[in-house]
Amino acid sequence: MTGQSVVQTDGMARVKPATRVCGACNKTRLSGYNPGTVCASCERALFAARELSDPDGRPDLAGWVWETGPMRRALARLDFPAALVIYRSAARLSRRELAELIGVSHSVIWYWESGRRQGIYDIRQVLHFADAVKMPREALLPVILVQPCGLADLLAE
Repeated sequence: MTGQSVVQTDGMARVKPATRVCGACNKTRLSGYNPGTVCASCERALFAARELSDPDGRPDLAGWVWETGPMRRALARLDFPAALVIYRSAARLSRRELAELIGVSHSVIWYWESGRRQGIYDIRQVLHFADAVKMPREALLPVILVQPCGLADLLAE
């Protein structure tokens, strides 16, 4: 029984569901009323930048998400499972839709997001993903610099 624990009460064994944690910050426990994978505060931080979105671009590609704080922090800490969860939440894509977009099976997306498969750490996979979702290459700066600054931050210095 993965993701569950057995609790003994009054001689009866009951299954207790696993605690879900926000896929973006990896800190906040998700409520049973939250069907998503991102906590409310991370979702607010993501969608505060929605007005930066390109109105002519495909809405499901969420080009604006790469400059948000939660995404840059996830990339800086090399937390690619969190980056996938953040992107999928921002683009409002299911695992299956994202899988079709980047040319892998939906189970691969699940394995990447859960951290059970490390393929996304291969630079070729990162670049393939970036190209498939029209991610600007400048958005990979937090990965290279291992700090959550963007191109605008570097040019300002």
